[in-house]
Amino acid sequence: MEAKNRQVALGQPEWYDKLNLLKFMHEKDFYTTKELIKILGISKQSVLKRIGRGNIEAVKTGRDYIIFKKDVDLAKLKADIK
Repeated sequence: MEAKNRQVALGQPEWYDKLNLLKFMHEKDFYTTKELIKILGISKQSVLKRIGRGNIEAVKTGRDYIIFKKDVDLAKLKADIK
């Protein structure tokens, strides 16, 4: 509720934050494990196993991992999966 009030107070439409979030997602230089799961079409356990084996370089952030785009070759990973 506070976020809505803040948006109204700033004179921004409700969709403004959603648009900025989408823009951020496309401009960031890393993937989350959830994004990698969707991109590769494999399970969470499979992604975590590949991270554990070192096939995917990742940085632990709290309970999750981030995978820098510069450190991962999606084409190679997709070929290895099939």
